[in-house]
Amino acid sequence: MTVLQNTAVRTRTFVVGVVDDRWAGSLAYALRTALTEPARVHVVRVSMDSPSSRIDLRLPISTIEAVGDPLDVLLEASRGADLLVIQRPDETSAAASDPLLDGLRRAAESLLVEVDQAGEIIWASDVTGGNDEADPHATADAPAVRTVGERVICVGVDSSAASDAAVAWAVDMAERTPSKIRLISVFGNGPERTQEHAQADLARATELVGDASSTCIPVQGEAAEGLLGASEGAAMLVLGRHGTRGLIHSALGSVGETCARLAGCPVVIVPASA
Repeated sequence: MTVLQNTAVRTRTFVVGVVDDRWAGSLAYALRTALTEPARVHVVRVSMDSPSSRIDLRLPISTIEAVGDPLDVLLEASRGADLLVIQRPDETSAAASDPLLDGLRRAAESLLVEVDQAGEIIWASDVTGGNDEADPHATADAPAVRTVGERVICVGVDSSAASDAAVAWAVDMAERTPSKIRLISVFGNGPERTQEHAQADLARATELVGDASSTCIPVQGEAAEGLLGASEGAAMLVLGRHGTRGLIHSALGSVGETCARLAGCPVVIVPASA
């Protein structure tokens, strides 16, 4: 039997950032991807003070122990790499305001992929801020990752105090990220919530947004389905927490719960008192 070798295939380099106890998902993604194509995986474990105990994974990967600011260390270690993978914090609110993730999104010179604890992709951005093109290195076993260009925060709005709180939270997050805001108001076919109601709620929310950059989208249909469709590709979806009334609740149960389970982006639930 003759074995043919393709010498034209370039071996890629994956850097896995390990900060605190957040590493399992990042490593799972990098190793799974490396199994589908020639790749070297480097694990960079960084702490703020003394070196921590070395990870003994008994795998053909290299581990770098580093002391210093996690952002500086990971930026330097991933310079020249094809991919930097890092696991997000478990809490959505912590992930949304994580200074390390924010710094990596701004300054990473390689493709940045953020994953959850299971190694599933949550967000990816190319080094130029994204162009909505698929990853050219994608394979059948490693599906294409859509890069994220302009960062968008979606907010589901109605006329409630919880909706107002969600808009205020999103405006604050957009200023710190920075991001653009997409206001979404869902209306149905009956008289309970008409397109006129949705347009009025969007106008009210636009006033709350103020000078921040925003767009308004009225969507006809079922609440959760409309919110999920209009927030596709967004950085996050923000909803006000209602009791048993308002946009976030339907006859099928909590719309917020449905969005949290099915959305392709993080979902933030903001109480009216926030």
